[in-house]
Amino acid sequence: MNLHELTQFIDDYLDIDAIEDSCPRGLQVEGALDVTKIVSGVSACVELFNEAVARGANAILVHHGMFWDSDPKVVRGSLKQRLKILLDNDISLLGYHLPLDRHPEVGNNIQIAERLDLVDPEPFADYNGKPISYIAKTKDPVPVADFIEMVKDRINPDLRHHAFGPDEINDVAILSGGAPRFVREALDRGADLFLTGEDTESIYHLSKEEEIHFVSAGHHATERFGVIALGELLARKFDIEVEFVDIPNPI
Repeated sequence: MNLHELTQFIDDYLDIDAIEDSCPRGLQVEGALDVTKIVSGVSACVELFNEAVARGANAILVHHGMFWDSDPKVVRGSLKQRLKILLDNDISLLGYHLPLDRHPEVGNNIQIAERLDLVDPEPFADYNGKPISYIAKTKDPVPVADFIEMVKDRINPDLRHHAFGPDEINDVAILSGGAPRFVREALDRGADLFLTGEDTESIYHLSKEEEIHFVSAGHHATERFGVIALGELLARKFDIEVEFVDIPNPI
């Protein structure tokens, strides 16, 4: 598979120009032009890059890429180490951040909704005038203990739950990654439970006072599903080997 044809397909499929982001989207490092195997993962890091080398991949697909707008524009330290692995082994790096959160088919958030058997998703989480996630419903009212067990089983057993909402769950607002501030929009939309990846010190009292369930299921854990789903799509469409490698991250 030609690298640039592959990149163009993903860019178009994810509609990468539809939303502003804090990082470059798409091809970040050019390696071999003939892509024979892709390793995917959540975040660009030395461990993932070494796994790609060991598994014979010549392209890496991630949600969190290697370059961010706020980063220093100096190549040293871990950035130098990461680049060296890629360049020495002729491996490409492709990264898709917000476009892979918000996509209606393979995005992190819609994938979470599907894994939790939620229905009737509606746009949620306004980011610069564009929704990046969904609020959805349970098929029937679900006792909160049962819903939390499902989240533990299907997303992350080590989640944190601030249990201050109703006894039964009907409406669930979702936003993968580090997005605790969107709990206020979840409240405005009448959600019984807000599921995201991280929380902050102030969230505990806010959740208690506003009587909403707040679930912090892990930034890493909630953002595995997009790259997995996108990789499966690429494997089917282009008959190319794509292997997801889950590098542990407790955050």
